[in-house]
Amino acid sequence: MLSLYEATHLRHHGEDILEEALIFSKAHLKSFAEKSSTHFLAKQIINALEIPLHKGMPRLEALKYISFYQEDYESRNETLLLFAKLDFNRVQLLHQQEISHLSRWDNSALDDLPDYMKIIYSTLLNIFDEIYNDLSEEERSYKFSYTKDMMKEMVKAYFAEAEWLYRNYVPPFDEYLRYALISIGSFSYTAAKFLGMEKEIAGIDAFEWLKNRPKILTAAYLIARLKNDLIGHKSEFKRAHVACGVECFMKEYGLSMKETAEKFDITFDNAWKDINEECTKPTAISMQILLRVANIGRLMEVTYKDMDGYTNPQLLQHDITKLFIDQIPI
Repeated sequence: MLSLYEATHLRHHGEDILEEALIFSKAHLKSFAEKSSTHFLAKQIINALEIPLHKGMPRLEALKYISFYQEDYESRNETLLLFAKLDFNRVQLLHQQEISHLSRWDNSALDDLPDYMKIIYSTLLNIFDEIYNDLSEEERSYKFSYTKDMMKEMVKAYFAEAEWLYRNYVPPFDEYLRYALISIGSFSYTAAKFLGMEKEIAGIDAFEWLKNRPKILTAAYLIARLKNDLIGHKSEFKRAHVACGVECFMKEYGLSMKETAEKFDITFDNAWKDINEECTKPTAISMQILLRVANIGRLMEVTYKDMDGYTNPQLLQHDITKLFIDQIPI
């Protein structure tokens, strides 16, 4: 039943049987978890009901599964369990080395910027300088050209939102999304990620694909934008702010906060169907790129699960510590 439930989250648009299977399996799993709350399988079910495996962060879900599997004293395979722990710890060491390299970047002071901006700005410059020097002459010409164009689009979106704030303007929802999906950094951030990837994976075709605003990328950042709006809109009312998606939707359609949240849940569901379809249909784009985009949606599901982990990263401290600091005891 749990496997059926997990499988339903890979459904596409129009797969009504899987829609019914989701409702059916979810109801039965809830009932089992309530009756057997101390059973190791019940813990796994509760976790799946909160964030399905397909929508969770792969490394975090792997860590959770190792814990669940360890409690299955009757049927667990000791060799497999040991291998899983060793593998997780080994990859964690690699991540620690990468974090160590990041922390050693040289940050020169920029006197014309406020203190809180100096490190960020100089680090970004260093990153681009390092990547630029590592790229071949051919790659420099087109990769940086595409990335700069994406950055310019993001700046224009920022300017439009600044005008909204100045005019105290609440745009229609479609107009809001037209700019908000750019200002969140969807295309510029993704283009920047392509810079350091091998040209066999992220060559000129990948940048052209990105330029055409693919459905999977729009879906992933739609999840990011609207989940942020849902969680953060209450705190934004306490200060001057650009109208968020929640305000725009409520005003345009005359809905309550609860009704808007329900509509957004449907939007998230459809966005995941778009992601699923784009990851399974034939395409010239590398699966490595598609999975990186899908992981954006997964990150948002975790970051904004009943909290604003982006604004308050201390809320994610437990997960971050488990992923990057604490090794699994052998």
